[in-house]
Amino acid sequence: MKRIDWKTLIITCTVCLLPILFGIIFYERLPEIMPIHFNMNNEPNGFASKNFALFGLPALMALLQIFCCVISDINGEKKGKKSKFIVVVQWIIPILSVVISVITIEVPLGSTVDVRRSVLLVLGILFMIIGNYMPKTSYEEMRGKMHPMPKDEKVYRKATRLIGYTFVIFGLLLLISIAFEAIISWGVIVMLVVILFMECAWLFVKNR
Repeated sequence: MKRIDWKTLIITCTVCLLPILFGIIFYERLPEIMPIHFNMNNEPNGFASKNFALFGLPALMALLQIFCCVISDINGEKKGKKSKFIVVVQWIIPILSVVISVITIEVPLGSTVDVRRSVLLVLGILFMIIGNYMPKTSYEEMRGKMHPMPKDEKVYRKATRLIGYTFVIFGLLLLISIAFEAIISWGVIVMLVVILFMECAWLFVKNR
């Protein structure tokens, strides 16, 4: 049987479910219909029932976290000791669960929290952390997890450095875009998608 890192799994799932406590505390003060999605102008454009927003969303995040942890642990065991990169990735969902749930609760309570800037702050930091650890992963560790997978370690090293630098730079740009209007943030995100697409195309060509 494959080894599961139960300690990390339990801790991260607990963090995913932690927002439920806030939901219980503020339950009576919250409306029956709550916003759960916002556009770049901080305008709500998606709504759900109070019970789903407070309890359903954290539960779904916890289920997604269980799936991701189990899959990464099973794959990681085949390659030996779990890398720091995988550890970092396993904390993304718990962090997002807390941030999303806090925003979902704060907005109906009349808070002036800036949803766009809050999300950009978290994403910018996560991008920079992932970009920092990406080049430190080994070729064997990522075999079968990266698509398209570089044909040899030399190409893999070039690819991970390029992707790592891209993530760090765009994480920094996302943080800088917080000081500007929403259109700047959209521009940064679009640029990131285009450049990552170009990098994937480059990998595909290099592997032919």
